[in-house]
Amino acid sequence: MLGNILLGMVVPILLAVWILRRNLKILVIYYPLGVAIASCINNVGFNYFWNILPNTRNQSFAALPMDLGIYPIAGCLMMYVIIVKDAKPWVAILVAALSLTLLEWLAKMMGHVIYFNGWNIFWTFLSYLLPFVLAYGCSKLLRYTK
Repeated sequence: MLGNILLGMVVPILLAVWILRRNLKILVIYYPLGVAIASCINNVGFNYFWNILPNTRNQSFAALPMDLGIYPIAGCLMMYVIIVKDAKPWVAILVAALSLTLLEWLAKMMGHVIYFNGWNIFWTFLSYLLPFVLAYGCSKLLRYTK
């Protein structure tokens, strides 16, 4: 569990605060959105499609560091690249989704993630792609991007 806390929450938050220190508005807007989406997807996923280590009575507890860290921070960094660095949105979305998919694939290869009920790495990619598309769509609604 300590690894989940350090690698899933502490390191990503420290990295994001350092990168986004002059753009805290991005954190304030997109971090809560990322936490909400990550929590919803993981709560459904733990009941039907996957499990992660360490095993706990409530699997959402094991994913809480990631729900509060790497998942929303990845969305914030993606939005930073789109808004501040003027990256092409679909390229940034794909890079963010592929990056998280690669990290999860590595965790799966090391035995920290277990898929069942037909879940596979392609569905994992889609489960990361959808929240990033939603975050970008939210930015369009809020008129933060072109």
